[in-house]
Amino acid sequence: MKNIFFPNTGKAIYGNRLEGIEEVEIKDKTYDAVKTSLLTESVSKVSTSISGKLVKIFITVKEDVSLETAKSYGAKALEPFSTEQKNYYDFQIYITKDKESEQFPIIGYKHKSKGTLTWTKDR
Repeated sequence: MKNIFFPNTGKAIYGNRLEGIEEVEIKDKTYDAVKTSLLTESVSKVSTSISGKLVKIFITVKEDVSLETAKSYGAKALEPFSTEQKNYYDFQIYITKDKESEQFPIIGYKHKSKGTLTWTKDR
């Protein structure tokens, strides 16, 4: 009866999509390097999370930061990651401001097969 109502119990959530992840594991020191490289006078907060093959980076910039400058922080956030990691994981970068803005938040996305970030449309 249990298998009829709960057929996926005990199976991995991601199936076999995470095969080889231990070969390109992201260590805490890499996340620390991301935070260290971004925490400047213009960036007030940086946090990271990972879920499967998706790495999320949350950046909060101060209110005087322009849209183009904020986007440059997205590319800078990817620098501490190795080429192998960039080719295995997908990255999402969320950039918000300390105070509300018409142009923010913006979201950058880098697919593992692409070399650059794609940003949400400018508002």
